[in-house]
Amino acid sequence: MAGVTLQNVTKRFGNVVAVNNATLEVKDREFIVLVGPSGCGKSTTLRMVAGLEEITEGTILIDDTVVNDVPPKDRDIAMVFQNYALYPHMDVYNNMAFGLKLRKFPKLQIDQRVKEAARLLGIENLLDRKPKALSGGQRQRVAVGRAIVREPKVFLMDEPLSNLDAKLRVQMRAELAKLHNRLQTTIIYVTHDQTEAMTMGDRIVVMRDGFIQQVGAPLEIYNEPNSVFVAGFIGSPAMNFMDVVVRKDGDNYIVDGGAFKLTIDPARAAQLRNLERYVNKEVIFGIRPEDIEDAELADEQLIDTSIMTATVDVTEPMGAEVFAYFSIANHSFVARLNPITTATPGQEHRVMLDMSKIHIFDKDTEAAIA
Repeated sequence: MAGVTLQNVTKRFGNVVAVNNATLEVKDREFIVLVGPSGCGKSTTLRMVAGLEEITEGTILIDDTVVNDVPPKDRDIAMVFQNYALYPHMDVYNNMAFGLKLRKFPKLQIDQRVKEAARLLGIENLLDRKPKALSGGQRQRVAVGRAIVREPKVFLMDEPLSNLDAKLRVQMRAELAKLHNRLQTTIIYVTHDQTEAMTMGDRIVVMRDGFIQQVGAPLEIYNEPNSVFVAGFIGSPAMNFMDVVVRKDGDNYIVDGGAFKLTIDPARAAQLRNLERYVNKEVIFGIRPEDIEDAELADEQLIDTSIMTATVDVTEPMGAEVFAYFSIANHSFVARLNPITTATPGQEHRVMLDMSKIHIFDKDTEAAIA
């Protein structure tokens, strides 16, 4: 297996910059996920690694070898696409074996690799079927199997689960994660789905408008987003954002939203070392829905300086939890509440915010205040 390195890689299509000065090191045997909205440059980045797109500027290395001018077939990579790209006239066995036959592998070795990949993926009983006789999940397994038999240095996966229904996506996420653990290979995976990124990747690369915004382990990015964009993109429902003014009351820092005033937990305020310079300035206050709970059901002692009374606009019962949408003055936010909550649309309700888990962002740059 091998690592992949991007050094100041840029891709332009005419005047459009699809990827802008991307630098990234993918470690050997790492499962790394490129995530971001449509048009952010993640698929273009993957295609440059594969050799399907020429690099405008920069350098790409696979296993410490510069591959800028190396044809795709000689890069020792295997790619799994969104649309499976199976040959409809071939059965599963021959779809998986096709690449090895082109490379003139011995028949016995081809047979061993195909059957081993089929066993790993649980499709041994499908080897004689044509693609039209397979479900979406089975076709996806065949596409993955075709890549596995190659035993490449790097697997590249471009939104391979996006055509599957919700239940099957959950199942295939787990299958791909288990497969990575078994094969111990390098995987670069592209998705627009932040849930896939959080549950599958060793590290996540968040992209926007061609730029890499943040790279880190899933929980690191979730708990310590470096910008409003990253904070809002990773997490479902998304982080709540409200425009507030930072005030000082003795040794305490306050977020003043006009209709509410909340005291920042002293330990959290100490972590925000640059908070002092934002006193009496407008900032963006962020808090995740799971860090807001029903004050009536709170386990801990109620702290008045962390309680807000807001109007319930909508509730969405999800079974194990309720998503409640609130408004107060010109602010709105969503909370993940206990399913036994009495929050009722059209009524005021008290909620308690965990002020030890808040985020503060610069109003102008939208960068996290640290």
